[in-house]
Amino acid sequence: MPKEDDDRRESRHVGMPRRVARVIAPIVIALSVVPATTAQAGAVPPAQRHTSTTTAAAGGSVTVPASADTYVVQEQPATAYGSATKITAANWASWHSEALVRFAVPATPKGKTITSARLQLDFAKLDQQPGEIRLNTVADDSWSEATTYSGRPALGAAAGKAQISSQGTETISVNVAPESLRSPGTVSFALTDPTSGSAASFHSREHGADGPRLVIGYGDTAAATSLCGASIGKEANETQQQAFDRMNKLFGGLDMVRIFYTGLPEAWPGKLNVGTRPVVVSFKGNAKDHLKGTYDARMRAWFAGAPRDRDVYWVYYHEPEDNIRDGEFSASEYRAAWKHLSALAKAADNPRLHATMVLMQWSLTDASGRDWRDYYPGDGVLDALGWDVYNHPSAASKGVYTDPAKLLADMVRVSRSVNLPFGVAEMGSAIAAGDDGTRRAAWIRAMNTYLKDSGSLWNLWFNVNWPSGDYRLTDPAGIGAWKDFCAES
Repeated sequence: MPKEDDDRRESRHVGMPRRVARVIAPIVIALSVVPATTAQAGAVPPAQRHTSTTTAAAGGSVTVPASADTYVVQEQPATAYGSATKITAANWASWHSEALVRFAVPATPKGKTITSARLQLDFAKLDQQPGEIRLNTVADDSWSEATTYSGRPALGAAAGKAQISSQGTETISVNVAPESLRSPGTVSFALTDPTSGSAASFHSREHGADGPRLVIGYGDTAAATSLCGASIGKEANETQQQAFDRMNKLFGGLDMVRIFYTGLPEAWPGKLNVGTRPVVVSFKGNAKDHLKGTYDARMRAWFAGAPRDRDVYWVYYHEPEDNIRDGEFSASEYRAAWKHLSALAKAADNPRLHATMVLMQWSLTDASGRDWRDYYPGDGVLDALGWDVYNHPSAASKGVYTDPAKLLADMVRVSRSVNLPFGVAEMGSAIAAGDDGTRRAAWIRAMNTYLKDSGSLWNLWFNVNWPSGDYRLTDPAGIGAWKDFCAES
């Protein structure tokens, strides 16, 4: 999507897939296992394990029993096991099975939000347990207890694995990311055993209250904290500073500003004086040159001179995907450059500097053929993630505004999968065909609501007339939508 002044190819809007690969964001999990002979911290007390209710308790949680469970066997492809009192995940030489379990997620109580969720399973056999059990989401949620191996649903995202350190483990408790649950809605999981010559057998819902349970925790709905901001687009005969002053007034006061450099950044305060507002500021420099240390002196001075009275979300080479595709530098060089620059920034000892990688939301789609992990420099390098999210020009040309959940759900999941806060560095849509701006304004409000509810740090509108589309908010409805967001943030 749109980038720096005169430094953006239109292909960044409509980049065609070069290969097809499914990008699946993993669900963040934490696991605890309960030995039958040990009353340890983190163990699930029997009274809690055997309580099945879908009524929210006073303590702010609800235990939901499985609405369906079964297992399927590779060597018995036409046999259904949905009425059995166990579900199994086996990897014997002549017997391979997968377990399926589904839950009906209740509506979240008014004024609450889902803050935690954990899957609990009790072992039916305490011996011959595997060393590991893997958990996946299920791509197709329409399976039934009559499902057989030949008709089983495909596995979806990897949701984690349980390490079982000793025989006699009684219960597995798997923390599931809250955002993976639709409320109300359904969610399914598959259990597999990757270890050759072993098997896991759990009580099924037909066995009773010790069947699979999903424990959902609730907390009070958090107040909206997302900051409003914008990229500054100049009009004819207008300086960048004049453009900022005009837009700041137009939207009733911007909380923060997006700043672009087509090369290395200018010495502070840089190309635009935005007062003490936080900034998302991006710069470039070929990854190969950064790794050679060509720019080290300049970057050390820039990090050392950064303000300490505001947050500075600094971005190295935002939206690098096309540049890497075109061979300007490799993905490994990009990751290494990030590590190099992050070390230089940390040497400045400024807690208001936040290393922030910005990728295209497009790169999370199947059609992109990309894997966001190719660009991720590893844990401990970044402080935040930023995303550029657009209603695609092809959609706008057909009169369509893409549903916010479709655009944003994977983005939120990926950010949380690496335990990083996130923000939207660029958001935009041209006015869709047949719209007078009213529907775009409604889409803007829906996007901001979804992002605020998901904990976005900041949402920044790309207020620029770009070759592939005019993203400026010049209509009364659009201006009003962003002005209201700024007033609320």
